[in-house]
This record gives sequence, structure tokens and C-alpha cells, in this order.
Amino acid sequence: MIYRTLKIESSPTSANQWRIYNESREEAARLWNDLLERHFRIRRAHWTGPSKGRWEQWAKGRYPKLHSQSVQQIISEFLEAIESARQLRKKGSQDAKYPWKKIKRRDVVYTNQGARIRDGFLLLPNGKAGTLRIKLPDLELPGRLMEVRAGWHKALLVFECPEPERRPLGAVIGVDLGVNTLIAATDGEKAVCVSGRAVKADVRYRNKQLGKIQAAQSTRVKRSRRWKRLQKRKAKTLAKSNNRVADKIHKATRKIADEFPNAKAYVGEPFNDAAQKADRKRAQTVSSAANRRIIEQLDYKLAGAIEINEAYTSRTCPVCGERSKHQRTYRCSKCGFGAPRDVVGCLNIRTKGIHGSLLPGQSMPSKIIFKYPEKFSGSSPGHGASSSESIREAPHF
Repeated sequence: MIYRTLKIESSPTSANQWRIYNESREEAARLWNDLLERHFRIRRAHWTGPSKGRWEQWAKGRYPKLHSQSVQQIISEFLEAIESARQLRKKGSQDAKYPWKKIKRRDVVYTNQGARIRDGFLLLPNGKAGTLRIKLPDLELPGRLMEVRAGWHKALLVFECPEPERRPLGAVIGVDLGVNTLIAATDGEKAVCVSGRAVKADVRYRNKQLGKIQAAQSTRVKRSRRWKRLQKRKAKTLAKSNNRVADKIHKATRKIADEFPNAKAYVGEPFNDAAQKADRKRAQTVSSAANRRIIEQLDYKLAGAIEINEAYTSRTCPVCGERSKHQRTYRCSKCGFGAPRDVVGCLNIRTKGIHGSLLPGQSMPSKIIFKYPEKFSGSSPGHGASSSESIREAPHF
């Protein structure tokens, strides 16, 4: 069995629903804060921490505005955070901290024993506070409901689904991730380059807006009314930017999956040694490229994504093996080979993934397809009409 998560944007539609919504989230925060205090006292006294069953017995009946299963889920998440910090400290990580920060509101978690779907509504019980009703979108649910997490103006629904039928393994491709070109992939015969300039523009606009908000916040008293308004504006700007970037990444990886169905991908690992040695401006650009999220999407939509070291893959000529630096277009000074640098990178990554090392004597893909994550509003390169892709024959320099 596999699990799928469905995100629903929702808000209470009445004053009573708002009351239930706020009271349940505040009760969940009260439970979390009580767990923090008691765990701190236990550690300070050097006592043995109680088991999960002891914690659940202690919390029974203390939080009437939460469903009993929600109380148990919050306790489980707290113990998981404690165990994670303990393991990191055991391995020598000095920065690992046990949960310590108190909160005013917290997401409420519901299991399938509490949450119910009735007549197009998601019913979430909250003890004496009441039942929260969320309108579900008009779509077919993917499977059996297992868990619901109600957050700020959103709800995450986790479904248990049967495993899809396995398709026959497709081609083996190499994938080079970047900034101006978000994804470049090739199977040796054709290459696909997806533009990353739209994502780069979104990230740049977000950084500018955050800079303006933080400059305005620096002139206000912390936690004043104006400061809190700016803080909400900052959170809204970040959420909107994350949604836009996630949407473009989803569309970009879908284009790769459509061109190379069920392919096995070798991907250059992000944040390699070269990226860590870059200057401050370039390091910020690379860290904002969301490469980790792209790899997760490729691993999900293809037959797997294997990370390999991409050292010198964009500098090595695939024909003669000569190594040299180049700009956006690769031109070998020894043999005269020329091609887009991103295509050279993904071609060498594919060779390195298959053979374990860079080998000369490779052939250039006969066709290069340039795509945009979403439909481009202007004229695409080489065409007079508006389109989301353009096809070029492999250039010969």
C-alpha cells in the first residue's frame, strides 16, 4: 500500500465554526506546552522518562476540547521529536535541542477513528468544543482516509491507496539541475531543457518583498500591532511564493516524466563541493533553486532518481575528454565540439551513472527540446507563435 496526501484550502464559514476552530487549536497548544514543561522537569530531576502509555494516562480527561485520538497523536509527535533530538545528541550534534518553544496555537491531528466524511463534508470532532465541518472539493478521493491535519486555513488529508501496476522500466537518463535551466535531461538520443527563469524570478521577487517588510519591521516596536501586521504579511508572502515555486516545479518535472516515461534517472547531487565554495551571491542563488524538492518529484514520477557526484560533468568534453570552463554554450578548444552546457552536463551525468566514470567518445543527442514549466506568454525561441516549447536540431559548431 502507498499513501497520498491531499491538501485542501479551507476556512470556517460561521462564527460557531470559528469558535470551534480556534478553541481546538489553542487546546492543542496547551497540551504541547504542558508536555514541554513536564519533560523539562523530568530531565532536570534526572528521572527516567515515562512511556507513551503513561503520558496518555496522564493526559486522559485533562483536555476536554480535543478528541482522545487527537491527544494521543500530539503526544506521539512530541515523543518522536524527543527521540530525534536524543539520537542527534547521542551522535555528537551540539546544536540538537529538545522541544522548548511554547506556542499559542497548534495544528490538530485526527485519525480515521475520529474524522469522518459525510455528504461531501469532512467532520472533525473536538470533544466539548464541537465538530468542525470542512467542505470537500468535488473530486474523487484516492483511497481510504487515514489521517487529517487541520492547520491555518488548510487541511492535509492522508489516504491509503493500493499500489499502482508496475510499468516496464523505461530509458536511463541523466539529469542536470540548475538555475537558468531548471532541469536538463537526456537519454542519449534526445535532450529536454526546462527553463528555470520563471522560478528564479519568483524567488527574486520574494526576496525583494521580504526585504521591504523586514526594513519596515525594524522601525516598529516588536509585538506591537503594526509589527504583527507586517509579520502576517511576511507569512502570506512566503506562502504565496512557496505555492508558486511548488507549482512550477511540479509542471517542470511532469514534462520530464512525459518525455521519458518510467525512466531511471541519475541526478547530480545538490549542494556539492563546488556549490559550497561559491561566493555569497551565487551560493544564495543555488540554495534558492529547490533542488531537493525537484529530486523528490523526479523520484516519485519516474522509476527512481539516484544521486551521483556531478564533479566536472559540465566542464568535460563528451567527445574527446578535454576539461575546460565555459559559459552557457560549451565549445571544446581541442576537438571543436559545441553544445549547450546543460546538455553536456546531463549527458556526462548519464555516462557517469551507467559506467561509474566520465568516458570520451559519446555522441551528441540528435534533438534538443526547450520547454517552459508553464505556457510562455511571449514568442518561444525560434518561433513566431506563442508556445510552451521549441525544438531544435543539435547544433554543430
